[in-house]
Parts: sequence; C-alpha cells; structure tokens
Amino acid sequence: MQTRTRILCSASMLATLMAAPALAQTATPAPAPAPTPAAPAAQVQVQDDTVLEEVVVTGFRRSLQTAQAQKQNADQIVDSVVAEDIGKLPDVTASDSLARVTGVQVERGGGEAGRVLVRGLPDLTTTYNGRDIFTAEARFVAIQDFPAGGVAALDVFKSTSSDQVEGGIAGLINVRSRRPFDFSGLEIAGGVRGTYAGQSEEFDPNANLLVSNRWDTGMGEVGALLNVSYTQLRYLDSARFNGGGFIADINAGQVGGNPALIGARYPDAVGIFYGQGDRSRPSVNAALQWRPSETLELYADFLYQGFRNQVSDRQLFVPLFGGVQFSNVVLQPNSNRVQSLTATGAVRPELFQGASENQTDTYQFAVGGAWTSGPVRITADLAMTDSQYDSSIYSYDTNFASAPPVNVNFDVDEEDGGVEFDFGSFDTENPANYIYRGFFDRHLLAEGDDIQFRTDLTWDTGQNGITQFQTGFRFVDRNGSFSNGERYSYQEPLGLNPAQTPVDFQLINGGFNGSDVQPVRTWYSPTYDSLRDNIAGIRTLAGFPAGEPPFDPFQAFEANEKSYAAYAQVKYALETALPIDGVIGIRAVRTEIAVDGTQRRFVDGAPTVFSPISNENDYVDFLPSVSGRIHFTEQLQLRLTANQTRTRPNFNQLNPGLSVDPNIDPGTGRRNANGGNIDLQPIFSTNYDASLEYYFSSTGFASLAVFQRDVSGFIINGPEDVDDPVLGPLRINRPINLTDRTLKGVEASFTTFFDYAFVPDWAQGFGVQLNGTYIDADEDLPGISEFAYNVVGIYERGPISTRLAWNSRDQYLNGCNTGFNPGCEYTDSVSRLDFAFNYTPVENVTLTFDASNILGEPFTSYREFQDGSGAVLGSFPRDVRFEESIYSLGVRFRY
Repeated sequence: MQTRTRILCSASMLATLMAAPALAQTATPAPAPAPTPAAPAAQVQVQDDTVLEEVVVTGFRRSLQTAQAQKQNADQIVDSVVAEDIGKLPDVTASDSLARVTGVQVERGGGEAGRVLVRGLPDLTTTYNGRDIFTAEARFVAIQDFPAGGVAALDVFKSTSSDQVEGGIAGLINVRSRRPFDFSGLEIAGGVRGTYAGQSEEFDPNANLLVSNRWDTGMGEVGALLNVSYTQLRYLDSARFNGGGFIADINAGQVGGNPALIGARYPDAVGIFYGQGDRSRPSVNAALQWRPSETLELYADFLYQGFRNQVSDRQLFVPLFGGVQFSNVVLQPNSNRVQSLTATGAVRPELFQGASENQTDTYQFAVGGAWTSGPVRITADLAMTDSQYDSSIYSYDTNFASAPPVNVNFDVDEEDGGVEFDFGSFDTENPANYIYRGFFDRHLLAEGDDIQFRTDLTWDTGQNGITQFQTGFRFVDRNGSFSNGERYSYQEPLGLNPAQTPVDFQLINGGFNGSDVQPVRTWYSPTYDSLRDNIAGIRTLAGFPAGEPPFDPFQAFEANEKSYAAYAQVKYALETALPIDGVIGIRAVRTEIAVDGTQRRFVDGAPTVFSPISNENDYVDFLPSVSGRIHFTEQLQLRLTANQTRTRPNFNQLNPGLSVDPNIDPGTGRRNANGGNIDLQPIFSTNYDASLEYYFSSTGFASLAVFQRDVSGFIINGPEDVDDPVLGPLRINRPINLTDRTLKGVEASFTTFFDYAFVPDWAQGFGVQLNGTYIDADEDLPGISEFAYNVVGIYERGPISTRLAWNSRDQYLNGCNTGFNPGCEYTDSVSRLDFAFNYTPVENVTLTFDASNILGEPFTSYREFQDGSGAVLGSFPRDVRFEESIYSLGVRFRY
C-alpha cells in the first residue's frame, strides 16, 4: 500500500486568522441575497421551497442573474450556465454553452463542442445532481450527451471543497436537473425545433417535454416529474489535408539531378476526408419527491441517456512517395519549401468508406432523503449506474486502378490556404477506375456499472467563529470492462472492380460548401446502407468466418475499483475589521483496484501463448482544502483558495496484460514488451486561486482571478525496465507517471445590463458579457490556448430577447513527433459567431431562432518541420476543415 499525504495551507489566510483580535458576537452578514439562489452541487441535496423562483425565470437577463448569485454566494470558485427557461440553455447544446464560461476551452467536431478543458486541463470529474456519472468504462461522461432540453444548469467548479465528490485535477462539472418541488404546482413545458446543417444540407427534428405536478395528500406532500428529450443532427465535416506524418526532402533522382531542388521539403501525401454521420440522443429523466413532514423529505431519481451515431466517413489518400518523379516544381520565395509540383509514378491513391454504428445506453437510479432537526441535517443517497457502449466498424477499401499524375499546390494563395490537388485528365467519376483493396471489420464492447452511497451530517453550530460543521462518508463499488475484436483482409491482388463485390457503388456528394478551392471533391464509393445490409456477403468475400470478429484476449480487461472516502470540514465567519468567512476541510480517500487481463507471448515456430494475468493495487490520498472570502463591502470581495485534486488513471491504462517478444534485444539484453501498468498512481494537482469580485447590480459584476496548478505524475507512454520472475528481464513500453507541469494564468470577466438611470430609455435593454483567459504553461501542452475570450452582446426588452456571441481562442498544440522526422503540429486560432433570437408574442409561448457558427470560418492547422538540432525550419498547412453551421427554428411553450 502506498500512502500519500500532502497538506496545504494558505500562509496569508492563516496569518489573517491569527491576527484577528477577537471573535464577533454575531456571524458575518452574508452578502445581499440573490433573488434566485442556485442549489450547490457539493452533495445531493433535497431542495425546499426557497428555490421556487429559480425555475420560473425567463430570458437572458434572469439566466445571468441566477448564475451570478451562484458565483457570489458559493464556497468555491464556480461559474454557472443557467437555463433561460425550462428546456432552454443559452445555446443549442449543453457543451456549446460551456465554451462561454471563463477559463473553459472546447474542441469541436461533428457539429458540436466535444472535448472540454478547464484552465488548460482535460481531467475532469462529471456529476449529475452531485452524483458521479460516467459512460461505460470511462471516468467521465461527455457533456454533449446531456440534451439542452433536460438541463437546468451547468456548474463549473474550478476549486472544490471537501464535501464534494473528489474532483479531477481540472475541477468538476455538475449537471443539474429539475425536481417537482421546484414548481408551485402543475407545470407542462416543452419545445419543438427544426435544425438545418449547412454542410450536410439536412433538416432534423429536436423536441423536449416536461410534465410536473405536486399534491397535498393525507400522507404529506408528493411530487412527480417526467422530462423527455430527443435530439438529432446529420452532420458533415469536410477536410483537405497535407500529410503530417512525414515532411520529405527531394532527392536528386526525383528531379533529374537539378541542384536547385535537391533537399527541398514537401509533405509526402495529400488527401480529403469527409466525416459524415447521423447522430441522435434520446434522454429521459424522472423524479419523485415525498415530504411526509416538515423535517423529512424523500426522493427517487431516474436518468436514461442514449447515444446513437451512424458514421459514414470516407477518405481519399494520395501518396507522393514510391517510385515518384517530380516536375513543374516551384519553391516558395526565399525558402526550400515546395509550393507546387506535379508527381508521377507514385503509389496509387487509396480510398476507404466507413460504415459504423455506435450506441450508448446509460441508466442511473437513485433514492435518498434528508432529515432535519433544529440545527442538524442528515442526508443519504444511494445510486446505481449502468452504462454500455457497443460499436461495430466496417471499412471498405479501394484503390485507383492506375496511378494518375498529381498536380499539387501545398498552400493555395487564396481563401483559407491549405492544399489543392487534381489528377489531370483522370476521371474520378468513372466507376471503372477503381479496384477493391480490402475490408476491415471491428467490434468493440465497453461496459461499466457502479453502486455509490453517501451520507452527510451538517450541524449549524449557532456559535461565533465556527458557524457550521460537516462530515460525511462515501462508498463506491465500480466495475469496468472492455473487449475488442478486429480483422483485416487484403484483397487487392484479386483485381476486382467494386461492381463485382456485394455492395452498391455510387458517386458521393462533395463537401466544402462555401469554398471554391479543391476541384476534386467526389469519387465512387460503396453506400453506407449496402455495407451494413450485405455484411454477411462481404465477410464471405473477405474469407472471414460468419458473425462478428472474435474478441482479442490481449485487448480485453475487467476491472473492479472500490473507494472509501470520508471528510470533515468547518465553515467559519470572523467579524474582524474586514469580515472574513470560508471553509477548511480535508477528504481522505482509499482506493482498492483489481484488474484482470491476458498476457500474450510470441514463441518462434509455435502458436502464440495466451495466459490470464491479474494485478491489484491500493493507495490512500489525503486532499485538503482551504478557502477564505474577505468582504471589503457587501459588493466587493476577495476569494482565496488552496486545495488538492487528483485524477485516477483510466482503466485501460491499468490493464496488466503484456505482449512479449520472444527475442532478446542485443542492445539492452532484455525482451521488448507492451502493456498497461497496474502500479500507476493518480495525477495530482496542487491548486492556488485568488479572485477579486465586484457585484454592482443583480445582473452586473466584474472579476479578476489568478490561478496556479502544480501538476505531478502526468501519465505518458514510455519504456520501463522490469525484471519479471517468470519472463526475465523486460523493457516494457507502457503508461508511466513521469512528467510534472505548472500552469498559471489570469481570468477576467465583466457582465452588465445598461439599465442605469443615466442611460437613455431605448438603450436600457442592452447588455454585454466579456471574459478572457490567459494561460501560461512551463511547456506547451496539447489543447491549451494562451489566450481565449468571449464577447457577447444582448438585447432584451418586452417580447424580444436576442444575443450575438463571439468566441475566440488562440492557436494550440496538437502534438509533436520527437523521433524520426521531428516536428510539432498546431491548430490555428479559432473564432465563432453565434446568434439567438427569441420572440414571445403571447404569454408562455416563445418563438426561437438560433444560428451557430454563422461565419463558417474553417478549422486550420499546420505542421512544422525541424533540423537535427530541433530548430524549426518551416511549416506546411496540415488540415483545412469546414465544420457545420447550424440553424434552428422552433417554439417553446409553458402551461
């Protein structure tokens, strides 16, 4: 067992406490209460009637007001996105709303925001109403899996307190839903929206409906709520690319010995990729509440999340290698970079057509309650989660029947840059110009389930100084499993035309709507439906046995993880010259994990040997948290926090399975092996935050925050020498805790409506949101932009509510090749403009129009190339990707 103890304290805060001359006779008065306080996500709490006003708010103004109240009164550093109305977040999707939160950066694709980073870090904990939630064997759930129609609010906790589920090193995102006691009685609300995607040119339906009621009965007050939602989007991302894996140099034989061109650099491949899919998400959440007395309340919650994605991706890959000869070579001015050329004799272009079906079903059921007696409150919550992800992936591969000449301009001097190429007189729209190359078949199944229980006790002391004491316990029993089987049949030597195979061959629709670059956009390819419908015949042609590919034992694992957490924390309030309040606590977590996998040994002249292998590990973490808030006035406060967070390794990284080469490497005297690492430790972050906040109205505030994250134990893949008692000396390439990083930065935010006395009446409906984030890392880390900002203009008056939002982030690192042909790849700065318009012609009926990514500026990236010393010699464009612009028109109603 390994025990890790790290104690943090804020020297300035402790000095302030020690210098306090005396405790006041009364507690520090709270800041002016907001009219719609938001329930904290520190634990699953039974709501009472004090939150009734929150759920009837409408419009951007009230949404901002509620989020501001949450930020001002929270014990932690938190930013929230609150629904303007039932079923209406400020954006079309929940994940898109997060992009407008200060300090949050997102990566996009498939018409939505996907990967989320908070202050530059991706390792988040996600909770639903304060409970841990995940997808299959993963550690978290994708926020985009929550349809906006089922979300009341999103809370982004950048610092956490000891009573919360132990957050990831990046923090915690809590998704809040609604319960029947949030409403005063019968509530029926919903919406219907049609969306149009500009690249795929498809229309899709979206809808949500909430029905809730509460009744006074002979056995107390009872409430029931049902909320159903369905979203669909058929999307298309169109990308043209220069190959990023290798930046080649021209040799003498390729250019007839021309000395002016020898050594000139060029990407050794170009191509087009279309990421097309049909994605839908059904969702249901339900809640029952029962209040038999004023001191006791019980509840039951249910959540179902569905995910369906039919992916019809396709690629045209054009090699510029093999026995290639170059002509018409033009270099960029004052450079050895090739601008354009004609290639002949290269390897024939290769194509694939994918046909994947991906499905996730996640269920969570919870029961719990709260009992209050005077100053004491006891809560308990028991939850069960079950999640399964099932994916089948088919890829039908073809080649051109011949190798045509390729005319390439690696960086066109117009529009959005990037590559442009054609094949001269070669006709990509002639089905006779293709041959069948092979077929890839994969089946992946991942599952996860857990039982989680927690109980908490809160005691309001009624005393000066220490105003509240909290303690609690949490137990989680988590299972995760992963299985994968895949196979490939190479059949190019058969020389078959695709018409001779059991598929329907068609000319695909081209992408890049809105761009004149790239003349070659269409080619012949099998249809998605024919690949799915005729899979039995395709497998027979490929020589595969009937049915799905068998699972590979080496890639499979089963894991069980038990965690036991206990915490204690106190809230304090000091009536010094400047009132101070805050929270001090510590959380102790014991983790026990066992993983079963398979060891694979290759033996010369004999069948591969598979044998089961199991490993276990356990460790204890102590996670302290200290926060303080200095009230200069009722409107101006300084918040200071210091805490520790940690992120456990993913289950697949812990897989003890090994693949061992039978041969001893003469250079090391060891056998080479690949596998997981059961001895991985969590990634730890020591966090410091200071936030100066000025709240000058119910919808107006300004804040300036600084932060630092000292992260230790980042996990990377690397070699590690191990002396195995059975297998002997090994050099295992596996995940290891190695690198430490420090991130620090500044956040600034300003929000207001111009409803001041000195502002003309016609202008008082206008408002603005401004925020920006600067992050400085000691080394470049993937996905982190140095600067990111949001500018949002709002107008809301009478029946009209509109918003125009600009979101932008600087370039960021995608990754680096540090071996042969070194160089790093970066994504260029990204900006988006979104618009929302709401019109309420009659009470409780609102017409809506939303436009996302109005300007449609493409995503672009570039790849550097270096010399042997690591000096950057230049770069080429990598991707130019046209993403979806989405327009929606709908109606919301309430009764």
